[in-house]
Amino acid sequence: MLIKLTGGTLYDPAVGIAGQQQDLYIQDGRIINPPKDAKPDKEYDLKGKVVMSGAIDMHTHIGGGKGNIARMLLPEDHRQDPVPRTHICRSGCGHAMPSTFVTGYRYAEMGYTAAFEPAVLPSNARQAHMEMGDVPILDKGGYVMLGSDDYLLRLLTAKKDQKAINDYVAWTINAAKAIGVKVVNPGGINAFKFNQRKLDLDEQKRPLRCYT
Repeated sequence: MLIKLTGGTLYDPAVGIAGQQQDLYIQDGRIINPPKDAKPDKEYDLKGKVVMSGAIDMHTHIGGGKGNIARMLLPEDHRQDPVPRTHICRSGCGHAMPSTFVTGYRYAEMGYTAAFEPAVLPSNARQAHMEMGDVPILDKGGYVMLGSDDYLLRLLTAKKDQKAINDYVAWTINAAKAIGVKVVNPGGINAFKFNQRKLDLDEQKRPLRCYT
């Protein structure tokens, strides 16, 4: 199928195009040079609209417990912001923490094509993946959150060999079906759980006392 996008304002920094109005031709999912004689199967008028590569949100809680807790704590947010069912979208609700359906629609409206859940654990992975799978339009993925994983911190505190640490990280990624590890505030949440409210970047021992 040949698709023609007419008159959009194109932004493509990779090839030095910034704000240039031009037509685009897409065939079988790939952008091609303007064909000489072929007639498009479909044509879309994009005058006054921006054409760009899909944006990627690397850190967004679109699946898992955090989103559902927010939904429970904000019932009025859902009652006041319904999105009706149309011929191209399902119904949904929520603004500060939208439903799975609305999450996909709003990301698409902003030009996003992919988003990643950064707090997947083996214990919540099934629910997180099911919820992400229900988000339309977007490509989705997740990271495992190991910065405050109690068992990993105990391995580090006990100075276990690197292979044991590598094996545990690999097992966690595989069990959670994640694409990588979330890197954030190592040990900070665990220290907070033990009532430590201030951490120093140069601190060597105090945070580890919480884990032994």
